[in-house]
Amino acid sequence: MAALAVVLAYLVGSVSFPFWIAHGRGIDLGKVGSRKLGASNLVGVAGPAVGVPAGILDGAKGFAAVLLARAAGLPPEIQLACGVAAVAGQMWPIFHRFDGGRANATGWGFALAADPVAALIMSIPLVTALVMRQLVRPRPTRVLPLAALLSFGVWTAVIWEIDGVTPSVAAGLAILVLILIRRLTAGIRVDLELGAPLGRVLVNRALYDRSELQQRGMVGI
Repeated sequence: MAALAVVLAYLVGSVSFPFWIAHGRGIDLGKVGSRKLGASNLVGVAGPAVGVPAGILDGAKGFAAVLLARAAGLPPEIQLACGVAAVAGQMWPIFHRFDGGRANATGWGFALAADPVAALIMSIPLVTALVMRQLVRPRPTRVLPLAALLSFGVWTAVIWEIDGVTPSVAAGLAILVLILIRRLTAGIRVDLELGAPLGRVLVNRALYDRSELQQRGMVGI
């Protein structure tokens, strides 16, 4: 039962709502904007009215994975594993040749379901970044992806500080590692073929989720 729940969570996570919403409008997210199958790219391409609901649906996958496992009476460790599986499905979806989005929204949905208080605190860097994007000119483009990465570290650190090392901390660390792996590896072969310094490529990818193609203005941010 536990293994089946984790597999189902991964399969549900593999459904990319931004991709299908864009597809219904005749847009191929893999070929426009940042070329990422995520809500942020859809917002940039089609606007917030289209992209934000897609992001909410992606977030609902992580949220539902935990709550449904909880409703089924599965142990807390399996509930967390289902949430992590949904995040992995968003990143490496079986329905999209294992090339998906960055799973920020899915991860936030998981965090909200697993520990709402820590999720509230993790929103602080995100809100700060959003305010900066509205008030600072020229508009900063690096603060939001950096804040997104930081938010998962904050969620994990808050639980660690209050409860010590728990399965939730392990799950938070797992998601943080998965996000870094996804940022570092997605399309990196193209970056390396451009001959860019490896250090710059890795830093831009890890901290700012920015490929060398984006750094050079060849692909949208």
